[in-house]
Amino acid sequence: MTTGTPDIRLAASRRSILTGFLGLGLFMGMWGALVPARSAELGLTELMIAGFLLLIGISLCAAIFMVTRFRPFQDPVRLLRYAGPAYALGFAACLTTGSLPLFFLCGVFTGFAAGFVDTALNSQASQWEQAAGRRAMSFFHALFSLGVLCGAGLVTILLAHDPERLGGGILACAIIYASFMAARRAWVANANANTDTATDTDEAPQTAELRLPYGVILFLGLAILLATLTEGGIIDWSALHLHRSLGLPLAKAGHAVLWFSIAMTITRFAGDWLTARIRPHLLIAVPLILAAGLLMVAVATAQLAPLMVAYIVMGLALGNAFPIIISEAGRTAGEQPLREISIIVGFAYVGLISGPALFGVTAHDIGLDSTLVLLGVLALILGLASFGMPRFTGRR
Repeated sequence: MTTGTPDIRLAASRRSILTGFLGLGLFMGMWGALVPARSAELGLTELMIAGFLLLIGISLCAAIFMVTRFRPFQDPVRLLRYAGPAYALGFAACLTTGSLPLFFLCGVFTGFAAGFVDTALNSQASQWEQAAGRRAMSFFHALFSLGVLCGAGLVTILLAHDPERLGGGILACAIIYASFMAARRAWVANANANTDTATDTDEAPQTAELRLPYGVILFLGLAILLATLTEGGIIDWSALHLHRSLGLPLAKAGHAVLWFSIAMTITRFAGDWLTARIRPHLLIAVPLILAAGLLMVAVATAQLAPLMVAYIVMGLALGNAFPIIISEAGRTAGEQPLREISIIVGFAYVGLISGPALFGVTAHDIGLDSTLVLLGVLALILGLASFGMPRFTGRR
């Protein structure tokens, strides 16, 4: 940058994106720590939780499809201003309502909002990287992990010390985040914001050729699917496993999500530094293979300490998988890889939101212990497959 004004605008838009990711993770962390409590309050079985997560997943994927196909949904700033508040308030309703029908209805609403917010934030992050000329994806996603950590930590503290204020705390967070997203104006400028020549074809789908071969998109998509399947499974089911299988109180069961989130946050803050020194595929492969083995052994021992260690190591191993895969996709596609990234993000959130619903079925049919072992197997597969990443994305 040669003038101060662009630098100031980039700094302001960076703060907006970071805050957006922080809030996106905040409510997901609250949900992960509240699964046992919500299950007890609403009488939810594993299959009912699975159905709720499946509804969110279908809604989220439908929102991503709308963003990638129809022009009215392709203004990221507009999406963030309207879907951001909807996401916060919808999730707050899911976390506090005592009505089972309203719980599921708000899940559908929140799923759509989450899809719009996530797509818009990743688009803004990609535009920011291009405008700034440097990598920052890991740091942006570190704020998402920090949000998960803060949400899980807040819920854990309130459940342990002042459960009567839990609902008020969740609502206050939702109002603050909703107000920020609705009022914030400092975002990366949309390159197509002033292109009004296609107003008669606003609903026409995008038909540009993809810049990545379908094989590369499929490999990266399946890799990020495995990563988010494992991440989402641990966030959604680890606390319930500790509560029901090991008998931990509700206030302590959420510690699994808390420590997992701490580990992911730490490794993502260091992600950009690490990828400058270690080949990205090795940064995914080696830690995941070690973490997968440790998790499977820890489940077999049925002891609290090994399980907590396993969740911490898994968080360290998984932390940079998502941002590395997104960055590798963008680097391989070249300039303005937004369409390719949006497709891969679609794979990611099928795993993060819809995948854990499938684990609800396995938890019901074969038990929570076997479900946690399955998560370890998926992490092992991803670790082994990551050795082949340079064949698809090229060597640095």
